[in-house]
Amino acid sequence: MLIDGEDVIVSDWIEVRNPATPDEVVGFVPRATPRDVQAAVTVAKSAQKEWGSKSFCTRAEILSMAIDTLRKDVEERAVLLVRENGKVLSEALGEIKAIPARQELAFGLAPELDAGKFFENANGQTKVSYRPFGVVASIVPWNAPLSLGFGQLVSALLAGNAVVLKPPESCPLTLMWSVRMFAERLPRGLVNIVTGYPEEIGDALTRHPDVGKIAFTGSIPAARRIMAGAADTIKSLTLELGGNDPAVILPDLDLTDETMDRMARAVFRMSGQICMAIKRIYVPAKIEGRFLDRFSRSVDRMVLGNGLRDGVTMGPLHTRKSLDRATRLVADAEAAGAEVIRLGSIDPSVADGGGYFMQPTVVTSVSDDVELIVDEQFCPAIPVSKYTDIDDAVDRANQSVFALGASIWSADVESAAKIARRFEAGTVFVNAHGTEAVNRRAPYGGMKQSGIGRKSGIEGILEYSEAQTLSTFLG
Repeated sequence: MLIDGEDVIVSDWIEVRNPATPDEVVGFVPRATPRDVQAAVTVAKSAQKEWGSKSFCTRAEILSMAIDTLRKDVEERAVLLVRENGKVLSEALGEIKAIPARQELAFGLAPELDAGKFFENANGQTKVSYRPFGVVASIVPWNAPLSLGFGQLVSALLAGNAVVLKPPESCPLTLMWSVRMFAERLPRGLVNIVTGYPEEIGDALTRHPDVGKIAFTGSIPAARRIMAGAADTIKSLTLELGGNDPAVILPDLDLTDETMDRMARAVFRMSGQICMAIKRIYVPAKIEGRFLDRFSRSVDRMVLGNGLRDGVTMGPLHTRKSLDRATRLVADAEAAGAEVIRLGSIDPSVADGGGYFMQPTVVTSVSDDVELIVDEQFCPAIPVSKYTDIDDAVDRANQSVFALGASIWSADVESAAKIARRFEAGTVFVNAHGTEAVNRRAPYGGMKQSGIGRKSGIEGILEYSEAQTLSTFLG
């Protein structure tokens, strides 16, 4: 672990294994205790005082030099990320390479944040400025640990906070390597890393009275526990939770290979293990057959295997538990009358080590009440449902406790955009969907039970700040 700029080693360890070859131990991380959490928070609180007194512009300049270190060792870190996470090498490289450019967008907001806002009042002037919370607890998931981890980390630091970061216990290694590179260029103790199981150290971190803010990306059940713990001291929360994103196809969509490939990537990228992936597709009944033919043709070009193998385009699921659940969801839908179409080719590497592999799967003739549609499947299985009326399709798309993203696909962009406003979702796309279509200058987050707060844009920085109003009386 990293506490006060020093390595901390404990007597107990957590194994990190390769989802493609589960017998392979990729590495080990310390199994922390609440005492380690206490030490990290104490150090962070002390380091934050001077850091928080600096201007946004000064902090942005320091952070920019620190983030530049992440342009080194990209290929080596990407290979490690594939081994511990399961995603394919191109996905790992894309995640790592994008970090500096994305965070530079945040640094460019520093002058506006320093300026604050001014309002005239009857007897003088009012200024609104932004203060840090103090110590931020950053809890990072396994599916995109670097992208999501640095999104939380840099926003918190730019706002003037210190951070105690908890990596995902099943996929911590590349994030820890990268954060150490970054932290070496920052004041000692400003960034601390504590590794361990949530059930053993989670409460110690989220309930700590000196933690002013919690940033969490993960499941709804875990978020409920965090919210309950935060209630003790009324902590601020930013929560990015699950998604069950619908994609609605309009009858005029030109079903080109390029369009179908774009849609297939939005479904099956990272084996479907992305919160903002397409999770449900609604297609007009009169073009259902043509759509399924063209979409399945695109999906069938995918190659399942070890992400380090040439030609492989989709890796395994991250854990045995994920694979077992995905298999059950598809089986339950099939038992309820759905048709299951398993697609793609299988690289010889799949048979080598008993990995957590699942073929890309299209499920049709599926009713709206099966779990595959109701819940977030987080796997490479996509239900396709037909509709006859667009109002009905929008209503069905909105019938979910999740409201992270949605998309509509049409040759008439202007008309589609009008329908898009009716979706209950934090981000809505036209003719695209998901991570490759997100504008990082705009706020991103969910409605309903998909989360609280926003990331990216100036709104993402203000999530880690408290507004302070100063009114002067001039007589």
